[in-house]
Amino acid sequence: MTDLLHRADLHERDGMVFKAADVWKHVLKLEPKRTEVHERLASLYERMDLRPEAREHLESVAEHYVVLCDVDGLVRTMERLQVLHTRNQAR
Repeated sequence: MTDLLHRADLHERDGMVFKAADVWKHVLKLEPKRTEVHERLASLYERMDLRPEAREHLESVAEHYVVLCDVDGLVRTMERLQVLHTRNQAR
């Protein structure tokens, strides 16, 4: 798994966002509850202006923080979701 995470990170750093997204999605197929991967993929989708996809992953992150009772993480995630919602309405 570490190899895949490293590969996705390298693709992202090299600007190969579609390859990075493919690897992140593959990781999530293997381990769907990896919150940090949902966060990375959401950030990548935000940069690609793919708001519905970003929202989907941020909602998974929010659910994780609810289960953990992590109020700070939940608030940060909800703020990101609000920004996505606001940008979507501005269109």
